[in-house]
Amino acid sequence: MKFKKQFISICLLLCILLSTGFFLATAHLRFLYYAPESCPESAEELSNPYIGWYQVQRYLLSDTADSDLSAVTGQPQGPGLVLLEINLRDYGDRPISSAGLSRLDTLFQAWASTEKQLIVRFLYDWDGNAAEQEPEERSLILEHMSQTASVLNAYSDCVYILQGIFIGSWGEMHGSDYANPEDMRILTEHLSAVVSPDIFLAVRTPEQWRIVTGRVEPVSAGQAFGSSLPARLSLFNDGMLGSGTDLNTYLDPSSKEPSDSLGKRGREEEIRFQNLLCAFVPNGGEVVIDNPLNDFAAAAACLKSTHVSYLNSAYDEDVLSKWKEDSYDGEGVFHGMNGYDYIGRHLGYRYVLRSSACTPPGLPGETGFFSVTLENTGFSGAYQPFELTLSLTDTGQDNVYRIPVQTDLRSLASGTKTTLQVPFDPQDCPAGTCRLCLKITDPITGCEIQLANDMDHTADGYVLGNLEIRSLPKFSQ
Repeated sequence: MKFKKQFISICLLLCILLSTGFFLATAHLRFLYYAPESCPESAEELSNPYIGWYQVQRYLLSDTADSDLSAVTGQPQGPGLVLLEINLRDYGDRPISSAGLSRLDTLFQAWASTEKQLIVRFLYDWDGNAAEQEPEERSLILEHMSQTASVLNAYSDCVYILQGIFIGSWGEMHGSDYANPEDMRILTEHLSAVVSPDIFLAVRTPEQWRIVTGRVEPVSAGQAFGSSLPARLSLFNDGMLGSGTDLNTYLDPSSKEPSDSLGKRGREEEIRFQNLLCAFVPNGGEVVIDNPLNDFAAAAACLKSTHVSYLNSAYDEDVLSKWKEDSYDGEGVFHGMNGYDYIGRHLGYRYVLRSSACTPPGLPGETGFFSVTLENTGFSGAYQPFELTLSLTDTGQDNVYRIPVQTDLRSLASGTKTTLQVPFDPQDCPAGTCRLCLKITDPITGCEIQLANDMDHTADGYVLGNLEIRSLPKFSQ
């Protein structure tokens, strides 16, 4: 009997110890239950920086006349592209005066206040007579480059691309006495040296890109997004889809392929070249001359292959009107949309959230993972680095736990998906029911990057789902 009582006492003690140990252990455990929200794709137009239709504003820089800034005052605040063409013909025989530079600064200051992203082109000619308007000495063009850069660099947070190298009819690097390999190399290298590395440069054709960089092929992924000339030199094509050669941008099919590997190539080969190059630098311009090459379906396919991220919103009206009269007949949310709107919504990057999930820790002390799958359905990737943050907000007390996401969305190419695996420690998360949000931000402009989804949105971004965090496990009823 005595032994039996001792046995029962020992069993009771063990039960008490085990129960105490269990509760002590579970007091430091978090049990996670995640319910993702649906993430339907949206066909709506997005207001995101660095992409889309641009407008053109022309200014003649002068000592005596202030620029007409009336177009600036009516601009809505927020993202959008504007091409500023700044004519320097009044200084074709002399350096830009201090008065001229002051007026240039006033112009940039006014446009910077609109929060638009600026594409800038300095030129001497608007009439197709570059050789008559440009300085007689190359040294003066170089001086103008240095002078304008001293102003331009102060606005590197809003100046996105500097197009051209100051020469050519309409600044398009043709019809100029300086449109030869030696002068183009010297001018481009000087421009690269004096202009902030935060600003992309651009030349008119792939052939010119090869000539001034001395490279047969574009940079690799490991060399991209740096400050070197090949890594920051982009393209602008103002003869886009205007003919089989894009108005002499490509080699005529009847011509022989050049023996010089840097020279002009045929259309198919140059599109292949742009497909590689413009994975890392912007490509844009204007479509011209109504012809079968720029019929909607053919144009959309070419714009995607060459990763076009920006187009002139007003030119060529015949081509743009043709797109408006056609429609997208593919499947999905864009079915039936007119061609102009379809193309506009695909210029540049376009991120769609496809799914989200939560993987709890396997054992105490391990980390959990949030998984977020994004797809880029735009014609191009992004060329500026964005910041991503996941936020857990306690819906009862509004405690917020933010998790920076270590990824570079510039690597999310057109037509590809990526699944972000974001580690987190459940012990750092607020207990209770939390709302999980994703926010993508451009640190340069401060703009939030809009997703192509029809989802709830808060100050912390898009609502991915709800996470319930408990100290004890749920038991099924």
